[in-house]
Amino acid sequence: MNADNITDMVGKFLAQQEYNKAINYLQNILKQEPENKHAATLLEQIETILLFNNRDYFASTNLDMDPWFE
Repeated sequence: MNADNITDMVGKFLAQQEYNKAINYLQNILKQEPENKHAATLLEQIETILLFNNRDYFASTNLDMDPWFE
């Protein structure tokens, strides 16, 4: 699949804050084309962004998730 088409579709999903649809779309592309580096990179970026957006900073004082502090 063309990198520009992938970026456009993912951009539309992200603009509407439909993160699950973007992730599913990229995962489907990677099932069909496991060597698609562009899709893999976008998927990793979205997952990282969601990880930081969903972090509850007040739930734990161990913000870096260091195992020796738990």
